[in-house]
Amino acid sequence: MEKDKVKIVKVGGDEPAPIRPVVGMGRKKSMRTYPRGVLKGGKTLKAKIEGVRDPAKSPPVRKSTLKILTEKGAEVRRKRIRKTVRTMPEDKVRNTLRASGLPVSKQTPINIARDILEGGMEAGMIVVK
Repeated sequence: MEKDKVKIVKVGGDEPAPIRPVVGMGRKKSMRTYPRGVLKGGKTLKAKIEGVRDPAKSPPVRKSTLKILTEKGAEVRRKRIRKTVRTMPEDKVRNTLRASGLPVSKQTPINIARDILEGGMEAGMIVVK
């Protein structure tokens, strides 16, 4: 059996311009650079590439300690942070917030600035030195 051939013609529109090859590009560029390639160890090599026994194995992880507080310990920590922030001078509160990347305006009331600093210290995002 022969299948009927269907021709689809778009009505109402210009015929698209033919695609012309770009002239003057020269030859195709390759990743090879003479005399130094990417992995050859020339001036641009940053890290030495070494083979491993098992490439599917995950890289070594730094050992770190996770501190888990009890409810009482968390409350004691909160009290200590509150006491530290309340006894701080006003300019040190603003400077600490600015240094940690939280710019607080001079018009901001000091009690709001202290609350922001207190919350940041409780979350562990801000360290006061």
